[in-house]
Order: sequence, then structure tokens, then C-alpha cells
Amino acid sequence: MMRIMKFVVGAVVASMGIRTTNLGQILATVAFAIAIPTTVLAQAADGEGKVLGIAFVGHHVSNLEQSIKFYEALDFHLSGQPSEWQVDPVVNQLGGTPGAESRTAVMTLQSSVSDLPFTFLLREYRGMERKDWSQLSSSDLLSSHIDLTVADDCTPAMDKLEAMNMLKVPEMGLSGGGGDGGPRRFVFVQDPDGWFVELFAIIPPKPGDPPVEPKVSNSTATNQNIDRLGKQPGFNHYALNIVDPVKALAFYENVLGGDYPDYTPQPAPAAGESPRMAMLNGWFPQATTANNLRYELIKFPQNEGKQPPEQVFSDININYAGFQVVNIDDVYARARAAGAITVSEGGIVEVSDGRAVMLRDPDVGGFVALWEPAQ
Repeated sequence: MMRIMKFVVGAVVASMGIRTTNLGQILATVAFAIAIPTTVLAQAADGEGKVLGIAFVGHHVSNLEQSIKFYEALDFHLSGQPSEWQVDPVVNQLGGTPGAESRTAVMTLQSSVSDLPFTFLLREYRGMERKDWSQLSSSDLLSSHIDLTVADDCTPAMDKLEAMNMLKVPEMGLSGGGGDGGPRRFVFVQDPDGWFVELFAIIPPKPGDPPVEPKVSNSTATNQNIDRLGKQPGFNHYALNIVDPVKALAFYENVLGGDYPDYTPQPAPAAGESPRMAMLNGWFPQATTANNLRYELIKFPQNEGKQPPEQVFSDININYAGFQVVNIDDVYARARAAGAITVSEGGIVEVSDGRAVMLRDPDVGGFVALWEPAQ
């Protein structure tokens, strides 16, 4: 079991360039209790390049301590100590940021779909020009969000942030309840760098009502069975605003192996109606488990014909999802053939406990990390 723990945690730490001197602290803090499913082992044995699932999410911040404070209020836990400022050649090769200083914090949060904690990476850069994308709206191209399932009511989490003077609720025209003294079912808040965090509550049944039937997260995704909350509070999904649903699915479904329901374009709006957004609600396994985390791809009609902003990987409020893979050469080649753009200098990067590469998807240029742990 310890070997598996080191394999999982060490791969994340090393592949993203975090100092391994903190590995013992991280192992002690995270204390993963996992069993790799037999389906994963079978995939690893046949030699074909495969994506095994979502392993982590990364977020680039302007002030590491401030961001840690915000996410700790939402029940994220710091694993070990943040790294010191350093010019890390591996980090810079992965992100295409030669000469930059950076520091990183590894945080974990309970998963909403499994008993394996989910990994969250915060990174701050300095010594280079950084654009600040904190003013992106929730519907702008390349804007993204994460979703956290909470128990009973979103209001306690909001109250905690408000007491810390860190509560920012964007104007989105959504009503999640709570105004009449009852529980708030959902709300969007923004972190110190403007990133959107959706909170969605598992509302307990009213007295006398039958318990809500749990939905599974380990079957084929359909619009009817998408598990929107998970079995418990914790990390639920990552979402990205896209340009072209067909082009996005060609990458996230056909290349990365995501499970998405069949896409049907929205019908033309009737007279007087506004065009509707298209939400592609699919999922990937949480890496090393048989349970699925959602990965939303959202097209807003107001972005038709627009070009995404010119983001650079080291900018503030840059976000990405990390996928664990088998045979990274094959997966990377297929991604490149599908039009993905390489961010990492020289392509796949050799790291102390595996290999990794950072890409931008062929549709909107969303950042995606691929990593393969050492054998």
C-alpha cells in the first residue's frame, strides 16, 4: 500500500516539479487509502496509450498565502508546506516559462464520488510579466470553474468567507434560494483571483419524504444519469467555456476518452427568445478509481464568432486539468494529430518520477496536462 501511495503522490509532486523533500509530509498528510481497479491494471498492460482519468486541477494565483487561506475555508487541506521561491528548470520546461521563479502549494479535498482525496495545485510566479485574467466573466471564453458539493446548505461556507472578508458573489442572475431563511441550494463565489467556485448543496429530504435515490458515477454518461452532486461533500467537477462543441468533443471525447452523451445542437430560438447555451455534461474517471468526476464543456451563445483571449501559462487565473495516462508518447501524438498545441519546451518532459507535458486543446486553447508516473 505504501508503494501505491508513493506512486500516486510522488507522481503528482514530481511531474509538476514540486520539491520531493516534502514528500514525507505529503504522504503523512494525505494518507491515501486506495486500491487500483483491475480495469486500470488491464489498460496499463496492453501498451496502448490511454487516459486513466482526472488526477488533479491546477490554478495560478497572485498571492499564494491569500489563496491558501481562501481554499482552507472551503475545506481544502494543505499537504506539507508550500515550496520556497525557486527557479525550477522542470517547472519552467513544463510551462514554457524559462527563467521564472515560482512556488507551489499542494492541497487536497475530499472527492464527492470516491474515498480518494482530490489533488489541487496552486502556483505563483514572479520575476516575469503576468497578465491578470481575474476580470473574466463566468461566460467569457477560456473562463472556467470548479464545483464543490457541500452538505445541507451553501450559507455556512458563505458566512465563513464573509467573516474573513473574502466573500465575493458575482452577478449571474441565478437564484439558489436562501433569501427566505431556507437553505441555499447553490451559489457561485469567486476566489481572490476571480476564479469561479460553484457550491452545490445536497439538500436533506423533508421530514416524511423518502430518501433521495443515489445516482451512480461509474456508468455510461447520459443526460438522465449524470451524477450532479456525488455521494458526499467534496470536489465534484471542472468546467471550461468553449467555442465549438463538435470540435471540443473531438478532443475531449475522441482523443482523451471522456464519456459524453450524444451532442444535439440547440434549436434556433423562436421569435423573441434568446439563444440558449449548450452544456456538454460528461465525465472522466477520477484517476486510480472506478468513479467518475464530471468535466463540463459549455458554449455560451454570446461567444459565437469570438476569439479566445491570448493567455500565457504563467498568467494570473490560468487553470488546467491534469490527466493520468498510460503510454504518454501515444496519447501525446494523438493529441498533437488532433490539433493540440504544445506548451512545454521540447514536448514531453522527463521528471524525477515520470514524464509530463502541458498542452492547449484544439478548440478554445484550454490548458491540459498529461502525466505518466514512472514504472
